[in-house]
Amino acid sequence: MNQSFFKDKVIIITGSSRGIGKSLAVLLGSYGARIVLNGRNAESLKKAEAELLQKGIEVISINGDISTEEDRLRLIGETVSRFGKLDVLVNNVGLSMRGEFADLSPLVIETAFNTNSVYPLLLTRIAIPEIRKSKGSIVFISSLAGLWGLPDLSVYAAAKMSLTAIAQSMRVELQPYGVHVGLIYVGVTKNEPDKTVMDASGRPVLIATEKRPFETSTERVSSGIASNIVKRKKQTFIGINGRIYLILCRYLPGLMEFLSLRRYKGIKKAHK
Repeated sequence: MNQSFFKDKVIIITGSSRGIGKSLAVLLGSYGARIVLNGRNAESLKKAEAELLQKGIEVISINGDISTEEDRLRLIGETVSRFGKLDVLVNNVGLSMRGEFADLSPLVIETAFNTNSVYPLLLTRIAIPEIRKSKGSIVFISSLAGLWGLPDLSVYAAAKMSLTAIAQSMRVELQPYGVHVGLIYVGVTKNEPDKTVMDASGRPVLIATEKRPFETSTERVSSGIASNIVKRKKQTFIGINGRIYLILCRYLPGLMEFLSLRRYKGIKKAHK
């Protein structure tokens, strides 16, 4: 991969105080990119910023919640004011949920869909004029759940699946401007110990942190995202689990449905 591609590129990464977002910030910053961190937790964000600064990375952090138009405008505005341009927007922020659809509160349905789809799209709309100027990249971090709806993850899967449609549409609309639109399908990724998801009522619950089959490190995911940007690829499927999942969804849908049912029965049995 051509690491020099990122020299002096200005890159916004949402949800970058931890996890995949922070790992990507460290990686691209080490390649010479100028990084803009973004997140809701000011303390975690400042901690991440300090970590990058210690590594000699040019970075600023802009605390804010992209669910609000004010913070979306401020994120793009302050970035351009500081660096004079915007080359790459990585829509990484997301929030997962657990629970059968019939049991989900309206709040969970709205929050899961908005956080994983609507808010990133509203931010992207604001960023497009600057990305057009730089002929840069817009990247959406999706999930393998966005290829096939899974039990207990219905709204999360639906929101991630919607990113495929919007990316396909935007790719055609922005092609005359030389803008790259990339979609990253991430599978099972190693979690931080305090990572939470929403349960059916909307309460945050810790998810399991034990090692799972085909688990991918955040560093491996970050490398795949970087490669997608450099090669201006339409889609990237991360890790062996991503490739297996793609094959099942495209060529063996019957088997995929069988495995989904088996997973659902396993979830029901575990909850008894």
